[in-house]
Formats: sequence, structure tokens, C-alpha cells
Amino acid sequence: MSFILLEQEKIFFNDIQERFNENRWSPYSKEILSFCMAWLAHQNTYEITTSGSTGNPKTISWTRALMLWSIANTAKALPLKNGMHCLHCIDVKKAGGKMMLARALHLQMSIEVIEPSANPFEGVLSLPFNFAAMVPLQIHRLYAENKIELLNAIDVLIVGGAALNASMTNALQPLKTQVYATYGMTETASHIALQRINGKQRQDSFYPLPEINIRLNENHCAVISTPFHHHLVTHDLIQLLDDGSFQLLGRRDHVINSGGYKISMEKIESSLDKSFTALKINFFNFCVYKQPDERLGEALIVILETTPMERLRLEALKNELSTHLEKHEMPKYFYYTSRLQYTSSGKIDRMRSAEKSMIKDS
Repeated sequence: MSFILLEQEKIFFNDIQERFNENRWSPYSKEILSFCMAWLAHQNTYEITTSGSTGNPKTISWTRALMLWSIANTAKALPLKNGMHCLHCIDVKKAGGKMMLARALHLQMSIEVIEPSANPFEGVLSLPFNFAAMVPLQIHRLYAENKIELLNAIDVLIVGGAALNASMTNALQPLKTQVYATYGMTETASHIALQRINGKQRQDSFYPLPEINIRLNENHCAVISTPFHHHLVTHDLIQLLDDGSFQLLGRRDHVINSGGYKISMEKIESSLDKSFTALKINFFNFCVYKQPDERLGEALIVILETTPMERLRLEALKNELSTHLEKHEMPKYFYYTSRLQYTSSGKIDRMRSAEKSMIKDS
């Protein structure tokens, strides 16, 4: 399914009811059109469900004022303007999908909508694009299928839902596309900070958008204040820098308690990235997780999206990894899977990936 929404609000609004009632529209298409009808009718509140990645999903209400504030911040930072052509290839049920539609309609940009899939260009009608948003799963699939250069058909690309690992970020460096990592949450109606991750303007940290204040609490987690949020406490461990930017260190709840030591999952994944690069091992999609252990309480495991590694290759990886990690941080087991599992928002589902990994090396 693919269709293009017109940039002129009046033309689109006069025609939208007829479009909505046509049998040829899929349920997903109707969901897109339903949001557009509500936005163009100046509906004041919108309900959105969080991903539930750190707890049970919950429903949050956005005001139109919050969304317009977010749109204005993004439009100024990137910049976005009337008449641009956008690609919509992420789930409209999620925060990023709703905000992509709202940006296009408010800024009077045309937007081509395709039903979300691992291949973000499947069924595309009208290349090139000025602006698009994707999740890491889509970029990884393009890389795995040797199609990463298709991204050059996009001027500005924002990536959200989860972080890209270092290997994937390196693959983006030759592209002419301006690629930005985003930081935000459902409560803030999409991102509140951007980080350019490729090209000569590549940045090492996230830069907050205007009217955003970020500080640390006693747990070294980010606390966010905006004109719409007085004291939004996160579980994100960050390092604040002197220029007002920050580096994302991981999540407080992504910690493994192994043998009395607390181990950050994100630190282990970063060290694996460095080890793959040092050994010139072809890129693997991977994650780390934990499993019950009689002696340690929780054992650190690595899940690789690949066939089992040869013994000598695995030993070389362990040796390289030991140069980046303390002894107690070394993974206990390596698992292999044909494909990692993902949440509906495009994040790697660590627990389900571990459950579906069948082959193990110690």
C-alpha cells in the first residue's frame, strides 16, 4: 500500500471523506486518513500508547499545543518547510508515526505513506525525498541486503525508537544523506534532542532543542523540563557536557547483577562493536541479555544474529573483548539466532530474542 497526501490542506480536506470510505483502502490506510481528518479538523487532544519497553504500556494524551511546539522545534533545527516531500514508513500508532503526519500537514509538505515493513522503500512511488524517519531495524535490513545507498534518495533522515550500534553508524558515513539520531519519549511528543551521526558535521553528543532543560538526579538519570513538562524523570543514564549537550550512557534498568557486580548491557554492546571492528569481522546484528545462573545469580549472555562461529574465531572475539572489559564483565555464553526479535516500535526485544536463540557456546 502506498499513497501520497496532498500538501494543500483545503484540497485534501474536501476530498478526504470520499477517500476514507472507498473499499480500496486497507485498515492501515484508514488509520492514516483518520488521523489526518482529526488534525485538519483541529482536534485538540490525541491519545498515544507507550511502547512498554520498560514497563506496562500506558496511554498518554497529547495536546495540540504540545504537538505544534514539537513541530516548530524540529522544523527550525533541520530545517523543514512548505513544499518538501516526505516519506512516511513507520507505524502511525507510535509517537514518531503520528508526529510525521502532523509535521507534514501543519508545514504543508507532501508525504508518501507506505505500510511499515523491514524494507522502508518497498512500494515507494516517487523518489527522492526531502525528509524521512526510520527505526534501526529498517536501516539494518537495507544494510544486510546491500541497499544502504538507497538512503541517498533522502536529504534528511531521523532515526528513532532505539540507538544504532557503532557498526551500523559507520556504514552510514559515506552517505550524502544527513542522518540524525533522536532522543525523546512518548510524553514529549517525539524527540527533544538531535545528534548528527554521519558526515563532516558528525557530532559526539545530543544537543537539546530550544526550551529544553536537562539535569541529573541523584541516580545520574536525566530529568527533563519543557514548557509542557515541569519535572519528567527518566531512567536514562547520561553525561552532561559543558556545552549543554549530553551523551546517553544507557538505561538504569538495563543492568545485570552478576556475582555481586552490576553490569551495563549498553557497555557490553559497545565493547562488542569495538571488537568486531578491530577483528574486521563482518557486521553482526546482536544484543546482550541475562539468564538465571546458580552461582552468579544472573549470567551475561550475547545473542548474535548469525550462524555459529568457528571455535578459533570465537576465541579471537573473546580475547579482543577482554581488552575492553573487566573479568567479571565478560559474557558467560554466546547464543546464535537466524533473526533477532523486535518490539512493535522497532526496538530489539532482548527477552524474546534470548528465548528463540537455540545454539549456545560457552
